[in-house]
Amino acid sequence: MEFSLSGTVLTKDLFAADGRLVASRGEIVDLPLLREVAGKAPRGQREKPLFETEVAETVLEAFESRALEHLVGCEEKRALAADVLSEVRFPQPVWEEMEALRREDGPRYQHAVWTGVICARLFRAALGTAPGLARLVGGALTHDIGMRHAALRLRFKRDHLTRAEALALEDHPLLGALLLASVLGDAPAVHFALLHHTRAGFGYPRVQGQVPLRGLDIVSVASAFAALIAPRSFRQMPYNARGAVDQLVEEAAAGHFDPRAVRLLIQCLRGAKGSLSELRLPHKPTGFRPPDNHFGLAPEARPA
Repeated sequence: MEFSLSGTVLTKDLFAADGRLVASRGEIVDLPLLREVAGKAPRGQREKPLFETEVAETVLEAFESRALEHLVGCEEKRALAADVLSEVRFPQPVWEEMEALRREDGPRYQHAVWTGVICARLFRAALGTAPGLARLVGGALTHDIGMRHAALRLRFKRDHLTRAEALALEDHPLLGALLLASVLGDAPAVHFALLHHTRAGFGYPRVQGQVPLRGLDIVSVASAFAALIAPRSFRQMPYNARGAVDQLVEEAAAGHFDPRAVRLLIQCLRGAKGSLSELRLPHKPTGFRPPDNHFGLAPEARPA
């Protein structure tokens, strides 16, 4: 954690799914607190593999999902992702966070699993069988765990957000990172939870300094793609895969995503091989993007 970022003041006590008090109301959640909490995380905990948890069943359902068919719809592609996912391990408190998310927020739970599956496919394509892939994919699986602590009315709101509501939602990466740090210490999952919305300085939380985190670019793109192709309360229909790619290509051109990570996603969707630099991007957008979409701030509330 060799960078700095803006913090937030807790407006209520932060409890983990197993009942532990992680931070108290009035505390400032920032990098110093994250380092402190990570330093106190227990060592030598028994880690349970994903295949022994309820998440395994949801992963199998994701493999059968129409929305992910281009990534894991055939046996060969599915095996690439499954090999990495089967190696994901966490201490029991992390799995309890996932179980609490499943009970309380089905769409966010699905998003976590879909992001993990997509990242497993992308990381295998990019890094082969390099050591440590399971830690990266595990981080992708838990990257949005802080959303469980966002207000329910904001998670399921059908209309645009006000500025105050958007600011309230911007706390969830800090909360997720804090929860994970209390169990895992300074692990990739903590960094992914904290930084997956930074969007190269265009997102949140505001970061100063370089964040040389291996895999963050892929997790950010996978998370955005998983959100676009899934149903949400603020739009009537999801994007199709091509429409989601059109959206990501445009946002990468604006500097919000790493173009290499978007290219990797396109390559995997097409089942293509070879150099990413030789991959031909779509010349014009042709995919489906829902016309009625109330994502983010209302137009009149956006910066000029």
